[in-house]
Amino acid sequence: MYSDTLSHLVRDNYLIARLRGSRSHLLGRQQLFALSESKSQTEIIGLLAEGPYGPELSKLGAESSTIYRRRFDAYSAASLVVFKAQGKTWEEYLSTRLPLALMNEQELHRLYSLDDLSIIAREAGDRHLVDRVKGFSMTDLEGEKASLIRDVINGWGEERFYKYIDEKLSGPDRENCLPVAGSAIDIANLTIIIRSKLIGASGVRDHLIPSHWKLNQRVIDQLLAATDAAQALDAVASHEYYGRLLSGSRQKYEESKSLSFMEIALRRHHLDLSRRLFLGFPYSVGIVLAFLILKENEARNLAAVLAGVAAGLPTDELRSLLAIQE
Repeated sequence: MYSDTLSHLVRDNYLIARLRGSRSHLLGRQQLFALSESKSQTEIIGLLAEGPYGPELSKLGAESSTIYRRRFDAYSAASLVVFKAQGKTWEEYLSTRLPLALMNEQELHRLYSLDDLSIIAREAGDRHLVDRVKGFSMTDLEGEKASLIRDVINGWGEERFYKYIDEKLSGPDRENCLPVAGSAIDIANLTIIIRSKLIGASGVRDHLIPSHWKLNQRVIDQLLAATDAAQALDAVASHEYYGRLLSGSRQKYEESKSLSFMEIALRRHHLDLSRRLFLGFPYSVGIVLAFLILKENEARNLAAVLAGVAAGLPTDELRSLLAIQE
């Protein structure tokens, strides 16, 4: 009995040490800033090849947690629908897949060959996703409407992730992971509401995630009753939990004419939560979740740098798209 206990302690502590030690392989703030000043994507790839990033990320894709896959499958489906609606080729879509995506290429290719949105939703998801995308058509997904369907599908993935944590986990595992999943579904709902108001979409409630964390039904009703997007942004900026996270939302939108600042704010919030998880109770699946969040954020930052450099964005504008811990 004592030998079994000792064996478990050694094994678990070794795993924790590996996970925490791997944080040193993440790109730091100054490294990302340096990459944003690169002259070309080729230069960025060359700089990355000199470090441990590539091997570490490829290993992570094969070892990712099953529960985290619930998010990445949704991200893949959302991106697939938007690319297909824009008339882009399979090869163009494939080149933009998230590094941590787990849905295999054969399955994605089959989905890309389908032309009906409801069928894609049924094959890639479940009845909840099919219900959530009703009223949308592949033939009219342009501009903000394409962004809205992406938000709706991503929200379905966040909901599956949240429900697993809320219903299947317990103790420190549930307590540590719930703020990450909960804030994700809240911001997803908020984004859907704001974007719907920007384009004057009707039936918004049908597209929302029925679960909630800090944005309870009373707050959701208030946001839905707002006369326009500006009023809704002002309301959320005064929310007791999300006010600090989304302060100045109206001004940020008016300056950028984009809701991307909300995604960046959520990712920075997740970075803060992950840092707390690493410093907290070690025997929790939250340690693994925190590590995956750091890796996912790094992959998104790198994608933003590559795309921004290729598009010739000014350095300051490109850096505003990076989620980096202060």
